[in-house]
Amino acid sequence: MYPETKSKSLFRLLNQIFDLERRVDCLADGENVLRQVRRMKELFEEDFHLTYEDPTGQPFNETRTDVEAHLAGDSAEDLVIVETLKPVIRFSHGLTSSIVQKGIVVVGTRPEQPRI
Repeated sequence: MYPETKSKSLFRLLNQIFDLERRVDCLADGENVLRQVRRMKELFEEDFHLTYEDPTGQPFNETRTDVEAHLAGDSAEDLVIVETLKPVIRFSHGLTSSIVQKGIVVVGTRPEQPRI
């Protein structure tokens, strides 16, 4: 696939783009910067066949192999990913993809929905 030193650098760059995207998303006038971030992500996908995924909000169970989880709270029931520290990075080849970096996430119990 990639020489190890080159792939580590690419993964570090993608992790930084992910972090930038999260931080800019919180800014009131961040749409222009987000457009640039999207362009960087597109370049990584086109030139290197690398994409990243933010699994925040997805259900979690111990059979997931794409993330390493840190449990927040006491309960281990009805778990959901509440924060992504590092995204899942995938390398696409043909119609399939493989995980080249597991995500690092924080999981917690899904908040109860208010009853109407």
